[in-house]
Amino acid sequence: MSITSLSDAGGPAARQGFKYQDHVAVSFIFKMLRDSNYSQVECETADDIVAVFQCEGQILNEYIQVKTTESDGKWNLKEITALDGSKANSSLLHKSLKCDVRPGIARFRIVTKRDVAKILEGFKKEIDKRVLPDITTTRGMALCKTFKTFVSPQKRNFLYWAENFVWQVYGDVEALEAVNIKALSQLAEVLGNRPNFTQLKAIYEEFLEIADKAATASVKTAAASKIILRDPTLAYLRKLLDEADDKSTATSKPYKKRPDPFLVEFHANTKEGLLHSFSGFDVRYALKKWRHENYAKHLIEWLPEFSLKASEIVNILAHNAKAILARSISTFSDSELPRDRLIAELILHSILRSRQDSEPVACKVFYKSADKLSEFGNAHIVQMPDQDDQLWLGLARLIKANDMDTTLEQIREILDETISETVLSAEREIIISLR
Repeated sequence: MSITSLSDAGGPAARQGFKYQDHVAVSFIFKMLRDSNYSQVECETADDIVAVFQCEGQILNEYIQVKTTESDGKWNLKEITALDGSKANSSLLHKSLKCDVRPGIARFRIVTKRDVAKILEGFKKEIDKRVLPDITTTRGMALCKTFKTFVSPQKRNFLYWAENFVWQVYGDVEALEAVNIKALSQLAEVLGNRPNFTQLKAIYEEFLEIADKAATASVKTAAASKIILRDPTLAYLRKLLDEADDKSTATSKPYKKRPDPFLVEFHANTKEGLLHSFSGFDVRYALKKWRHENYAKHLIEWLPEFSLKASEIVNILAHNAKAILARSISTFSDSELPRDRLIAELILHSILRSRQDSEPVACKVFYKSADKLSEFGNAHIVQMPDQDDQLWLGLARLIKANDMDTTLEQIREILDETISETVLSAEREIIISLR
């Protein structure tokens, strides 16, 4: 629908920056984006805001005035019917009905910060919730008696106006903005996006800019710029939301979530200040059967974050989850490390993540330095209350039955070789490069 009134009088010349009216306009833009019956929202055309939509197969224009007049009292009948000095037909209600310049169904709305007096309460009910005749019919008939000859450019009187008029109270800018951001959040959810509050605020500012540009555009020289169409605006919102999702993915914390613990701790040192401590974990039995199969399934749940980079983990979605799991299994299977060593490192990884809520250095076990894999397959950042972050290096081995002494001796030899300034400095460089 084109704009039929070619006048720049009123809004544009007086506007500076974002105004209350912009927030109201955005509320109707979001309403349009939720409801496909809407085709466009206009700013400063036939009225402060005009919303155009389909109703029962017909075009409907809703003429919306925004009033921010300050006063200690509520809006009352005397105030809204008072003439502007000696000007005929110059009251707030006259101005609203005068906006009825287009053929087809017309509705009217006034949006204010202040509430209304009891005599106007009936107008606060939305039109689709009214059963006519009602109190608005009575008010319209009274207005027709007071203003007997006045009709709109479309020849409609105050009875028509009253039965098709809504008075909406939004409160101050902060209250209106909160309502709008909630509506934006719900829109994002419907569209399958999950922006955070900071991103919602940024997107909301973009829409305030859209409303302001439409309101300040000249109706004579840039009439099309005053019309905000549904389809391109919805496409723009999708773009902003997708960009927000991409930024969230890039900065998200991939290790915030983790599988529930499986192993049962049967021993732990609880004394503080120990240089060495020992903890023991057990798979346990269920119904007289060792839970080895369930434990194997549990370890598979840890495979993606054990085998993949952080950037790959945060991009796990429903459509690519199967492929990413396959990639993590492939990385695990193709490693040069012996299978029993890999399984031991995976078990240690799961214990540290479950018990210490640690943040692992991704893919540490698969990283080569000087064409050699590190003995420390695990490296985790561990946070302790009231302490600096700690870096835990982990070395893991599977010990076969009756082979404890031999394996422990091997571990002791490895530690003797690796606990040195040279080796630890090299480990530090590996960790920095991986993070």
